[in-house]
Amino acid sequence: MRIVVLGTTGRTGRLVADEAVERGMDVVALVRHEPDTPLHPSIVVAVVDVRDQDAVATQLAGADAVVSAIGPVAGVTVTEVSETTQAVVDAMVRTGVRRIVVAANRKVLSDDEVTGEYSNVAAEHRRVVAILAASGLDWTVLAPPSLTDDAGTGDVATAIGAKGPGRSLTRADFAAALLDALDRPEWVGRIVGVSNR
Repeated sequence: MRIVVLGTTGRTGRLVADEAVERGMDVVALVRHEPDTPLHPSIVVAVVDVRDQDAVATQLAGADAVVSAIGPVAGVTVTEVSETTQAVVDAMVRTGVRRIVVAANRKVLSDDEVTGEYSNVAAEHRRVVAILAASGLDWTVLAPPSLTDDAGTGDVATAIGAKGPGRSLTRADFAAALLDALDRPEWVGRIVGVSNR
C-alpha cells in the first residue's frame, strides 16, 4: 500500500510515518518545510504548499490512501488546517484517491460550546469533519482524548460515534490506530472515539 501522510513534522505524524514503514507501506510525507530531524530514509519527502490543490494532486499519483495527522495549535491556528483539508480533499477527488483517515479530538463528537484557548482547536476540527462529510470520499475521523508520549501499549479501545472509555491515549497507539483504520470498512463515514482502556 502507498500512503500519503500529512503532519510528519509533528509528534504524532512522525510516528504514523515510521509505523507505516514498519508495516511495509510506501510512504510519501507532504511537508511545508524540510523536517528538523530527517525522516526514515525510505520515506519520500515532498515539500509543497499543502493548501495548493494542484501541488497536492501531483503527489497523490499512485497513492492508495491519505492519513492526516495535522492539527491546530491552541490559540494560534485560525483556518490553516481546514484549508489544507479542503485542498487535499479536492485533490483526492481529482485524482481518484478515495480513502482518507484524519486525526481530530473528542470535541468533534459533540457540538457543545468550547471556550478559552482551545476554542479554535475545536472549531477547526469541526470544520474538517464538515469538509470530509461533504466530500463523497471514504473518510474516517479518529477522535482521542489527551495524548501522551508514553510507550505504546497495543491496548486501544474504540467506539463508533462515541468517546473511547479511557482518559488518554499514547501517541504510538494513536499512530497505529490511524493506520489500522485504513482496513476498517465499517468505519467509513464515521467518527471513531479511540483511547487506551
